[in-house]
Amino acid sequence: SSLSKADAADGVAMVGVAAMDLEEGLRSLSSAGNVLSCEELCRLKAGLMLLKANEKGKAVSFWGKILGKESDYYIACAIAASKDMYPAKCFYYAGEDFNFTPLPELTEEVGEAVQGLQLTSPLTGKPTAMLETVEGSESQATLNELQRLALLVQEIDFDTACVPKGAHCLTEAQEVVPNSSFGGLEPAKAASLANYVHFRPPASVVSLKARASNDLEYHANFLEPLEADLPKGCWAVRQDPATASVTLRSLLWPGYSAFHMPGTGKFGGVYFGYASKNNDLAFLI
Repeated sequence: SSLSKADAADGVAMVGVAAMDLEEGLRSLSSAGNVLSCEELCRLKAGLMLLKANEKGKAVSFWGKILGKESDYYIACAIAASKDMYPAKCFYYAGEDFNFTPLPELTEEVGEAVQGLQLTSPLTGKPTAMLETVEGSESQATLNELQRLALLVQEIDFDTACVPKGAHCLTEAQEVVPNSSFGGLEPAKAASLANYVHFRPPASVVSLKARASNDLEYHANFLEPLEADLPKGCWAVRQDPATASVTLRSLLWPGYSAFHMPGTGKFGGVYFGYASKNNDLAFLI
């Protein structure tokens, strides 16, 4: 996200769009239709500032807006240092009151139970609404929409959350931190998908093997490239002359878009949509 000077100085990594850079960040993504009303923007900024005050030492940003049938969910992300080499992401949700509350941490069992329902309908906007269940299943009867929301946010973030390559570095203590010397990608490089990476721990077998062996190549490529995402062609890159920025759109999760202002340390990404994955993408490309 657009790193504020304070967050950069504290060595805190970011995703989404930082609260103090909200208007500029959303303006850079407005071509994708990611816009908020003036009232939403004011109330969202106030909600994020309150969350930041409560979550001392964490970098807080706006992650996105998930649309529901009756009302919508605003999602925030707070990032803090962790014992692992990668910073820990904590997600929060809010309704129209913009009072952010932590999303539940899902156990593997609950996550699998929610996935097992194979729900494709939009969320209702009611956190306590019980999920539709399949006949003959007992454990699934206790699942609610908040658990489904938490799983969807995790899935979207894993497949999308991207940053320019070089915006973060690996310290001698094996910690991923913002790169204080990152001044942005050159315009030509910024237009290439090869120069963007996922801001999360690696998941591919190749990356995990390199990490385990403390491979030198891994130290240079400790974040996985978007270029390796499947299906091939699941990202669209566009130079936007109106804002002098480069935008990236996920075709796998329509509604996620990211931006980078070449030659500056400004970048960010947000999701706006019904949390609907394009599972047919491989057949459409």
